[in-house]
Parts: sequence; C-alpha cells; structure tokens
Amino acid sequence: MLEHDNHGLNLVRWVQQCELMKHYYQADKVFVLQKTDAGFEIIASAADTTFRFAPGKQFELESPLLQQMTSSGIGGLNLDLTQMVSDELPKEFSNAICILSRPVFWPDGSEFGCLCVVNAHANEVQHVSPMMLEPFQILLQQDLALLCQNHRIEALSMRDPATGMLNSYGFIMMAPRQLNLGRRFGAHCGLIFFELVPQGEVDEETQERAHRELANLLIGTLRVADMAAHFDATKFVLLVFVDMERDLEHIIRRVEKQFAQSPTPMTLDSSAKFFAPDSTAKLAPMLESAKEGLQSSHATLSINTEA
Repeated sequence: MLEHDNHGLNLVRWVQQCELMKHYYQADKVFVLQKTDAGFEIIASAADTTFRFAPGKQFELESPLLQQMTSSGIGGLNLDLTQMVSDELPKEFSNAICILSRPVFWPDGSEFGCLCVVNAHANEVQHVSPMMLEPFQILLQQDLALLCQNHRIEALSMRDPATGMLNSYGFIMMAPRQLNLGRRFGAHCGLIFFELVPQGEVDEETQERAHRELANLLIGTLRVADMAAHFDATKFVLLVFVDMERDLEHIIRRVEKQFAQSPTPMTLDSSAKFFAPDSTAKLAPMLESAKEGLQSSHATLSINTEA
C-alpha cells in the first residue's frame, strides 16, 4: 500500500485509531499490518519511540506468528507469547508477553492483514477479548471497500469500452509517470499516432470492427514498458521505448503490414516523433508534435491558417 503515492487512504485516521487502541488497551505497540507478496509490512502504527514497528517496517512472509495472526478466524486471537518457542517469533517481539490481533479483509474476502496490539508487561489486557478491536476492523474494511470502488470507477473512466484500451484521459494520466521513469534510466522514447482512414462509405459496424482489430494488433505489438491508447474516435497513440529513432519506423511498418491483411475497407495513416532521454518536453506538447504528421492534422492546420 505504501508503494503508491496516491493510495487513496486516509492513513492519518488509521494512525489516530492506533493511538486510541493503544490508550484503551494500555498497550506498548499498536499497528496495522498488510500481507504482501514480499512479506508483511506495517502500514500505520501508534507512536513508537523504539521504531520497532514504524510504518514501512517489513517482516518475512514465512513468519509463523504473523501468518497465524492474519489467517485467524474472524474473532481474532489472544496470544500468550510466553508459551511459544522464541525461535518462532520475529526478534521485534522478543520482549512481548501478550498479543491481541484481529484479521482485516479486502472486500472480496481475501486477506489484507491484521490489527495487532502488543504488550510487554502483564495487565488485564491479557484477559480481554480481541473482539474489542471490531470497530477499528470495520473502519479499516470500509476504507478498503471505498478504495476498491474508487479504483473501479477510475478504471472505467480511463478505459475505452469498445477496445478495452486506455482512453485519452487514461493515457494522459498514466503516461507521464512511465515517461519520467524511462528518462530516469536514460531510455529513448517515441510517440506514434495511427489513424484509421475509411476508403469510401464505411458503415459504423465495420468501423468498430476495424478499431477492435487495430487495438488488438497494437496491444500485441507493445512491450511491457510501452503504453497504448484509443486516443479519440479515429486515432490511436503509442508511447514506446526504443534504442534509436529508426525503430519507430520499423514499428509503423510492422503494424501497417499486419493491418493490411485485414479485409476491412480502411487504411492507416501514421505519424511519429522521437525524443532523447535529455528531453524536458512535457507530454501535451509531445503529443501535439507527434500528431502533426497525420493527414487530418495537416488538413486542420491549413484550415486554421486560412482562417
């Protein structure tokens, strides 16, 4: 979760809830733990002067204790660590004698992680049910549900329903990050526009079929770092990372050759622009520069000039 700058969660509220639980349980440490492919990571925690459980702290995925906590039943766990073998505990828990935990789930029911209350001294918390963590668990799960819902809405607003590709909004939102990442590693990049041009009268159904065919062709052409979008009613755009400028021409020729095999009565117009790693141009002027080579753009420019 912390790897995303715009994760969409109010982590300040999570920290405040951790502080509230720490006060309520008279606990030493309280934190929210997320299970990831790389292991377990602390997302939010109450103030911790030892920094043992600071946000960003990671634990190994193979930890039996943390696996037990995140995979427990809905009612959570009240663990007496004095009865456990010390080798089974991460070193950060070496002084703890009691843990209360309660699992947290994504909206689809899969494991997100857990809440954890750690005590290094004996008190009445050892006899308190982890069910008291339920209000905090509900708050976290409501936030996760809103996060997933926002992602779905955002995905719908950024995708072209006809082709499944990014639309212009999605491309403009996502391409700058990829562009900056490529520049950071010294990669050359290029923008390529393709425009479908009908030959004579072409009905709407045929045009839609041609758009889907071209979309599938472009998606199959791209490498992992590249991006493609259905930019407007007739145009597609590609952001590609290449070794040299002539690679853009090779991509164009390959796409045109494959699309020419389609029986669709439409042809491709294309235009490309190459950008070196030291270029400081922003995406918007780069798009305008790359689009200038299209026949429709030339027509528009001449009309604007005459006006």
